[in-house]
Amino acid sequence: MRISRQAVASLVVALSVGGAAAIVIAADAYQDRHMAMETVGDAMKSLGAIAKKEAPFDAAVVKANATTIADNLKTASALFTAGSGGGESRAKPEVWTDAAGFEKGMKDAQAAAVALQSVSDEAAYGPALGALGSTCKSCHDKYRLPKK
Repeated sequence: MRISRQAVASLVVALSVGGAAAIVIAADAYQDRHMAMETVGDAMKSLGAIAKKEAPFDAAVVKANATTIADNLKTASALFTAGSGGGESRAKPEVWTDAAGFEKGMKDAQAAAVALQSVSDEAAYGPALGALGSTCKSCHDKYRLPKK
């Protein structure tokens, strides 16, 4: 069977375009998850201010920030697609080589954020925030590179 040069050229162009599309998708996944995780960090700062008594305890503020965290963790979790590491990403290779462990860590953090949504009194706030913080730290320790 003989393949024409035009067929080979078409295949090369198709693969090149497909490869570029994969790179764009990976870049978008990185940017989208980065923004989601930055939003989580901002919400955690607001919750930290309450814990440090820099802001008054307000159950509505806690619920709103915990909801933001849970929603953005869910969004980010789906954006750790194959090929979206490297570059500016601080994700360690273990995100993909230990995908089940990473997914469990993300689900544990989401569950802790959902539990924090229902906190209505200051006495329960510290332990619930601590539970969320420890799930975040556990995942960061294992799956995130330090800042450069």
